[in-house]
Amino acid sequence: MSRELIIAPEWLGRSGLSTVDAKGKRRAADAEDVGLSEAFADRLEAWMDAFDAIYDEDDEAKSAFAGEVERLAWEAEGGALVHAAQAELGSAWTVSLDLTAWREKARS
Repeated sequence: MSRELIIAPEWLGRSGLSTVDAKGKRRAADAEDVGLSEAFADRLEAWMDAFDAIYDEDDEAKSAFAGEVERLAWEAEGGALVHAAQAELGSAWTVSLDLTAWREKARS
């Protein structure tokens, strides 16, 4: 049975990882809970910290990276995290990146 892991940015203090249950519902997870290394967890935390750093608590829609280059670099690191997680977890897992919510907020 394949397991599913989603990497998706969330504001302030969340891990950025979710597993998907049999009914398709996302459940927050920590890197350690799914068997990812401490090195991966540190890298994910740095990625999430960069996301948290742009957060505008007064108006989420105004939360934005300093420029296009910074945003693209951050998104590329998200993709690299998917590949790193897949390599660590192996073929029993499907790992994906979901930037949908972030992109919707960025367009608002």
